[in-house]
Amino acid sequence: MAALSERIVITSAGVICSIGAGLEQFEQALYDGTSGLQNSTFCGDQIVTAEVRDFTPQLWLGNKGIRVLDRSARLLCVSAHMALDRSGFLASEQPERDPELGMICGTMFGGLHSIVSFDWSGLTEGPAYVNPMAFPNTVINSPAGQAAIKFKLRGINSTVCAGLASGLYAIEYGAESLRFGRARVLLAGGVEELCEESIIGFQRADVTSRSGSIRPFQGDADGTVLGEGAAMLTLETAESATARGAKPLAEISGFGCAHDATSTNAYQARAEGATAAIEQALEAAKIQPGQVGCIIAGANGSRAGDDMEARSLRNVFRSDIDALPVSAPKAAFGEAMGASGALCALAGAIAIGKRIAPPTIASGSSERNLRLSSKPQPFEKDFVLVNAFNCDGNNASLVLKRWIE
Repeated sequence: MAALSERIVITSAGVICSIGAGLEQFEQALYDGTSGLQNSTFCGDQIVTAEVRDFTPQLWLGNKGIRVLDRSARLLCVSAHMALDRSGFLASEQPERDPELGMICGTMFGGLHSIVSFDWSGLTEGPAYVNPMAFPNTVINSPAGQAAIKFKLRGINSTVCAGLASGLYAIEYGAESLRFGRARVLLAGGVEELCEESIIGFQRADVTSRSGSIRPFQGDADGTVLGEGAAMLTLETAESATARGAKPLAEISGFGCAHDATSTNAYQARAEGATAAIEQALEAAKIQPGQVGCIIAGANGSRAGDDMEARSLRNVFRSDIDALPVSAPKAAFGEAMGASGALCALAGAIAIGKRIAPPTIASGSSERNLRLSSKPQPFEKDFVLVNAFNCDGNNASLVLKRWIE
């Protein structure tokens, strides 16, 4: 096993979402202010979503084994392929991979369409007529399991379910596993697919935008727009990265989480859990609020959710929040549910490397007096805060640090 290590770094990443496939395309679209929101192909053109359009996983995975993978597994496998390839761990000629190479995946629903289709078939046609080949896709850890089989990942394989915060929790789980020597290299992040069932479910919960836009922290925000995608970050110890000559994108410096045990479907107005999560993350990183250069917000256009996050930021940063660059990238790639935390963490890693906060699409003057901008915002400090807060009470915050040798 790897030796106990305090420093965990992100050395590469794979990503596919509504604004692009691959790290370079994702970064370019993010800083260009490209929107992934378009009329849906799942539920008719009267509904706006942030889908992965013209998704052709064969471009990365080939044809072998594709048929048995559902959409969420395909998205995850594509992002894992990219991350492994960029890291140099995709040597297909190896019959067996490193037993200390594994995956931690966050998701909200897993393969929801597969689950519904299998259950509906059993209910309408009878248990004797269900397709047994479809059953493996109905368990929530199926995408991570399928990816492990596809890429011969013999190490840790875990799935984390924590609503919209799943992706951040998965990254922290991976970082802790590395710190305690349980693995040498881990892919960590999140995946979520869009399907008719998830779209209808969120509509009935009355959280989707009627205008078909995401306006984070804005007074005229009327809800969120669902997205999908996958982001896998390659995590390893600083010692491992240095030994193989890899240049880290960023260092994982601190994590905090807290739960508001008040409701399963409502944000906590006083933001006690969200505030505690941010404070814990800063304490774990051994920094003061004034050392943070940029905030990657989890704001998704929900009035209640954005209000809670804004309150938590003001609770922690006080008047300093007025001058602190804030970016809400979900305005670009939608609310990707279990993948959102990982997508935001990747945006944070890119931001700390460039020392430029990504723009927030169509942001006007925030009624919460937050420093949002439709243009990139430079900053000088070495830390970025990434938030992921959920209406079920799960609150998570991650601190990323600019890599310094």
